[in-house]
Amino acid sequence: MEATEEQALLTDDGGAAARTRTTTESSEATSLQLSSSELLSPERPVMAKMSLYSSHLMSTWGQRMWEFAIGLIMLEMYPSSLALVSAFGLVDGLATVFSGSLVGSYIDRTGRLKAACSMYVLQNTAVALSALCALISLHSVEGSTWFWAGAICTIGIGSISSVGAQGSSLSVEKEWTVVLCKGDSAVLARLNSGMRAIDLTCLLLAPIAAGFLMTYTSITTAVVAIAAWNLAAWAPECYMLVCAQRASLLLRTPKQPNVKAEPTHASSLLLRLREGGWGIYFQQRLWPAALALALLYLTVLSLGLLMTAYLKWQGMSEAELSLYRGAGAVSGLLSTVVFPTIHKRSGLKATGVLGIWWQAISLVIAVVPVWLTQLGAHLPASTISHVLLGGLVASRFGLWLFDLSVSQMLQEWVPAEDIGRLTAAVI
Repeated sequence: MEATEEQALLTDDGGAAARTRTTTESSEATSLQLSSSELLSPERPVMAKMSLYSSHLMSTWGQRMWEFAIGLIMLEMYPSSLALVSAFGLVDGLATVFSGSLVGSYIDRTGRLKAACSMYVLQNTAVALSALCALISLHSVEGSTWFWAGAICTIGIGSISSVGAQGSSLSVEKEWTVVLCKGDSAVLARLNSGMRAIDLTCLLLAPIAAGFLMTYTSITTAVVAIAAWNLAAWAPECYMLVCAQRASLLLRTPKQPNVKAEPTHASSLLLRLREGGWGIYFQQRLWPAALALALLYLTVLSLGLLMTAYLKWQGMSEAELSLYRGAGAVSGLLSTVVFPTIHKRSGLKATGVLGIWWQAISLVIAVVPVWLTQLGAHLPASTISHVLLGGLVASRFGLWLFDLSVSQMLQEWVPAEDIGRLTAAVI
């Protein structure tokens, strides 16, 4: 019925077609230009969904491989300390925080295809260049000018890749999915679960691939392979987005102009940031849930960059680390399987509460051996490490259940013209 109404509007005496051309010229001049035959083409939602999945899979695979490898590469560069690893974590986090609102504003005011492909270019090119800089540092004498130049460029450019990854996530996962579902909460829940399942599958398999490459070939081979993947994947990633637009009239429909996306009286970066994202953050009724998600990621225990490097420093192999990280991804994948069902029966709020309690209980169990050692108990270091890692693996289920719930609240409750900026502020 909706598709019939849309086609009727589009063919009504040519008036709607004219209005579509006018909107395209004003708000999306650089996006796909829609011919009358394309406007009247039948909807293929399954094809659109599979194209989005394919694009997201290729992008996420390359980024997840690099996220796992870069900490170990830094440790290989400077094995006597975690200083380089810590420096990268700090710079990467700051880059994501301070660029988030600006990236969100760019996505809000730019055509869907151009915005997503621009972020893919930024992400993939930065990974490849960062990998090249890492090779320079790895093959230079430690402490030499070339060594430090390569290390600094690896950290800086690697952080830019995270900005690109954040932008592609905002565009494809938060905006394209909402447009494709057109307000159907149940369909959106299933599509969100599918996108998150891809992310977690890559989190499971990409580190295993990178870890085994680094263990059983060489670190140079692994770095070259990651760079090559990211360079080769960009064109297919964008092509699959083009296929998604061709398969869905909803995705081909231009965005409405967003007059708030570019502040007119902002003369400083801080004012632009406030008006770009933070200015609307506390106006939303879901800001407590969004703040809870932000605080959770600020404090959550995870097999992230520093813990991976620390466990490697303690003697755990890359292969074993990748297997634990993969187990955590499997735990998270289970949450994407059950999320649509729990959401349908209990609603978003109850699903989020269940997720956060599961996550908290799992982490309490994980740190029990650490508390016991502080009370005087003598436990093997390996036991402490494995119980801690087991708790982290179990906590992924609750973490991603909570994340999915809050993310869908953002998609459903925030106006479409503000979704990019507000989501960037939350992330």
